[in-house]
Amino acid sequence: MKVLKLGFFLFSLSISQFAVSDADSEREAEILLTSMGMEEAMTQTMSQMVDFQLQQNPTLAPFKSVIIKFFAKHMSWASLKSEFVKIYSEAFSAKELREINEFYATETGRKTIQLMPSLSAQGGQIGADRVQENIGELQAMIKAESERLQKLSVQ
Repeated sequence: MKVLKLGFFLFSLSISQFAVSDADSEREAEILLTSMGMEEAMTQTMSQMVDFQLQQNPTLAPFKSVIIKFFAKHMSWASLKSEFVKIYSEAFSAKELREINEFYATETGRKTIQLMPSLSAQGGQIGADRVQENIGELQAMIKAESERLQKLSVQ
């Protein structure tokens, strides 16, 4: 019986250590997301999504306030924060998140946070430009594959 109690105690202790780790990771993830300016980024993204939707479908313009309300409910930082904290705290240990947070607290880290959206957008533009420059090749490849598949379906 003592062995069973000791086993249960050790099991409980190991679970509580994981719970502390998870709580530490979640706390560090919240710090990271705050330092990354996720609330502001989500607000800006939400606004851009609404503008994009209205640009793609101008008939929705009279419903702009409804769309904003919908996005505020389902895409706002308040509605998504816990899920972001979860994915970051599952991807990184509390120690790793502390190290990331320490970096972002430096001048270089703050500069990284500030420049990352622009650098990512520039990288995306490079990719889009490259595809556009070579779109003819893609179209030819698709045409050749379509013809190949068509010949196979006839046989």
